Amino acid sequence: MDIAKTITDTIIAELEKGTAPWVKPWSEACEAYNPITGTIYQSINQIWLGMAGLGRSNAWLTFKQCAQAKLRVRKGSKGVPIIFWKPLELTKKNNDGEDTLAIVPMLRHYFVFNADDVEGASFQRQSGTLSGSVDRAVTDVVARLGLAGGVQQASSAYYQATRDLIGIPDLASFRSVGDYAATLLHEAVHATGHASRLDRPLRNRYGTEAYAFEELVAELGAAMLCMKCGIDGQLQHSSYIGSWLKVLRDDKTAIIKAASLAKKALDFLIPQQFTEELLAA
Repeated sequence: MDIAKTITDTIIAELEKGTAPWVKPWSEACEAYNPITGTIYQSINQIWLGMAGLGRSNAWLTFKQCAQAKLRVRKGSKGVPIIFWKPLELTKKNNDGEDTLAIVPMLRHYFVFNADDVEGASFQRQSGTLSGSVDRAVTDVVARLGLAGGVQQASSAYYQATRDLIGIPDLASFRSVGDYAATLLHEAVHATGHASRLDRPLRNRYGTEAYAFEELVAELGAAMLCMKCGIDGQLQHSSYIGSWLKVLRDDKTAIIKAASLAKKALDFLIPQQFTEELLAA
């Protein structure tokens, strides 16, 4: 299986219908996790399992883990492939006749099963890392940026790197608090790309693939944040769907690269110490 192509083709098929498949009504914090190890799935795996598990348990485990826990996967159930990087060691002769070792990360996959497909499983739905007040979660996340220009009321939503500020319409302009929060988080992910933070290229001309790719990073990052915070907000930016399709068709690994950068943005906005404090609260 070409896992990158499988993921990309699935997302392309959904985008061609006019809907971004990561747009979900996250009415509660519901990150996909492994109930045996307690690990929260990361990056593209979080988005991928979120797409596959809407309305189901957010617990996913391997066939081997089921067997070790004396649980049985229901007959006919299908596992969902998720990715991991396996280091591959390569050697070659250099000019001195000695071996030079190179380690190349290779994309691999394994399958996990939803807990709803496991007989006898009684794993609780994980309540999530940032359950609680949407206002508090978003305020704390944006405060983490330390924006030089702050957050200012504007006629449209944007992040301006030159002034390091986020512009966003008044709350009354949105259908719901969730929509406002999701939009603000989208712009917050853009702001992580500032040279003083994660230093992604932000000054891309509108309509270019580089511009579309950064919008994809921000959209996936906002989706991950909404899953973490339990925010039911509109994420889809329909005007970008055409450009996202071009990016994905040109590079089957683009969605994995974008999700990886989105995960780095999430880690910047919600550091581990902050997560632990919220869990203890």
